[in-house]
Amino acid sequence: MEIAPDKTDNLDDLLTCSICLETFREPKYLPCLHTFCKTCINTYILSTVRKEKTTTNFKCPICRQNVLMGESTGNPETWADKLPGNHFVASMMDRQAIRRSKKMCDSCKANNESKNALSWCIVCEEAFCESCEKCHKSFKMTAKHPIMLLNDLVSNKETVSISSLVYCEEHQGEIVKAYCVDHSKPLCTLCATLMHRKCEDVVTIEAAVQGIKKSEKAMTLSTELKETSKQLSDLIQNRKDRTTDFEREAQVMITKVSSIKDNIVKHLIKVEGLIEEEINKSKKEVSLKLFEKSVELESMKSTVDNWITIFDTCLQHGSELQCLLQINKINENKDNFSDLLTKGISEIKNFSMLLEVNDIVDEFSKQVAAIGVVKVIETDASCPNFLLRKTVNFHTGNINVNFVIDLTGNNVYLSGIFMNSELIFTHFKLSKVLKYNNNGCCLTYLSLPDKPFDIVQLSDTTAAVSTNNKTLFVVDIQKMIQCRKIDVLNEVHGFRHVNGEFILACNTTLTWINASSGAKIEQTSTNGDTYYIHANSRKDYICTDGKSVSKMVNNAKVFTYKSDKFLNPRGIDIDRDGNVYICGNVASNLHQLDKDGKLVRIIPVDSIGIKRPYVIRFKKNSNQFLVTCYETGKVVICEID
Repeated sequence: MEIAPDKTDNLDDLLTCSICLETFREPKYLPCLHTFCKTCINTYILSTVRKEKTTTNFKCPICRQNVLMGESTGNPETWADKLPGNHFVASMMDRQAIRRSKKMCDSCKANNESKNALSWCIVCEEAFCESCEKCHKSFKMTAKHPIMLLNDLVSNKETVSISSLVYCEEHQGEIVKAYCVDHSKPLCTLCATLMHRKCEDVVTIEAAVQGIKKSEKAMTLSTELKETSKQLSDLIQNRKDRTTDFEREAQVMITKVSSIKDNIVKHLIKVEGLIEEEINKSKKEVSLKLFEKSVELESMKSTVDNWITIFDTCLQHGSELQCLLQINKINENKDNFSDLLTKGISEIKNFSMLLEVNDIVDEFSKQVAAIGVVKVIETDASCPNFLLRKTVNFHTGNINVNFVIDLTGNNVYLSGIFMNSELIFTHFKLSKVLKYNNNGCCLTYLSLPDKPFDIVQLSDTTAAVSTNNKTLFVVDIQKMIQCRKIDVLNEVHGFRHVNGEFILACNTTLTWINASSGAKIEQTSTNGDTYYIHANSRKDYICTDGKSVSKMVNNAKVFTYKSDKFLNPRGIDIDRDGNVYICGNVASNLHQLDKDGKLVRIIPVDSIGIKRPYVIRFKKNSNQFLVTCYETGKVVICEID
């Protein structure tokens, strides 16, 4: 696969801050990979937090993706400093600067002399004249530094980046020297020594980047991104076409009303204004909905196009290391983006307009107050399947066991989550949080002062744990240390984190508290002992009780599911298509419901090698899930094909 040169020959778009519209100064990037000047994003963050009164997150100025800064990042004034620097963009800025002007020798400049530079040291990132280059090569420490000619860079003869060194994002000033295959993560010496010493597959960075530009992984990602961009373009055009069609339908309705008016002119004069107002109102509302969806899709396309520009530029001009890092960064964001994309597509509706005309009777003016009712018909749009995730039939797909983890013990409360490329579990009897890799090998653990019940993810690096002692603990999963403790009024069993709030399940009560302060916000009662809950927002949640599972939206019950094969319901979660899964603890089965609460199938858990299922959790935007067993202390990692 050849990389088209047209987007990478001119780097101005890639090197221009979209806030100040000037060349980047100290470029910082967000999780969505959009990059901004440090001062620009800092000003934007401070403006946003003041306006929205938030202390934990802000939204990307371009794609509006939420950026969660967490609870322990200090004041918003420091957030821009904590954002990672975009070394690739900085490298391209150096390259562009050299190509556009005569570069002066940095060593001579330090001595208040001016000589044109002829070469560039990749390690020191400095330009040298001929004499300074000879001096540079004469020192033992710098003799082996690779040197490239500036003329070769200007003429694009040299493919190596002018900045081949990449610094660790975890440890300031440390150079990336290794790569952990187990976690798909570049490492400095400190990373390899402190956090990845137990990993089985750690290689040198040179070995990791060997052939990465021409690898199937790189080519597949490039193809996926471009196909997704094209599909989004088609979908945006479809929305615009539907807007035109809908407005045309609205105009047809108005014309029809006018035709009726000609037949019954005396009375129609009185009602014509009302019916036209209703039609125009519906047209405006629907057109606005279609326009808003187009804007949302354009925002998503902006993200994908940004990835394409960055990735194509990296393939054309970046080093092998930079290419690897960009692949990792994009892949890390694909799941979150696919989740947003899936949600956006599921909300797409088509609209039509109908006019239900009343029967005309002899005494029309006395009997009929209006000639019809305007109705807007909303239907699901036919949308393409996007390439960023595997197609799975969750209703009929086979359930395969990938591997089993034995956490030891019987009659034990176990919970777990997928977090990045690792598995995190809580063990009630051991009073521990356990970290395993995606091959089922234990990496490390953290002992807690109280016995843990459940665990939920807060950010990329932190999780919260509920306990039997009226406390919640916030844990840094990367470092496996306890960050802080939140005191609550009651013992907490299952809980969820949504929009800066915790939703706590205890006995027959659900309680909403502020995730930062622990202050109580709201409380409601359930129909029985509620152990676990799944929530999209404060007003949209699904919870179990002693005999059933119910979904509530805006304080109204959407559905309640009951079954004589449904005993002691416990853990609850949903897959990426919205299907609901509940652990029948005593009945030894899993009940799968569709998004409307109708039974899809009952899965006996002996088919996956456990006896009494307690907690079920899906990996975000994936067909993988885990189930814990109360009786045996085992956890099975499964996949629906």
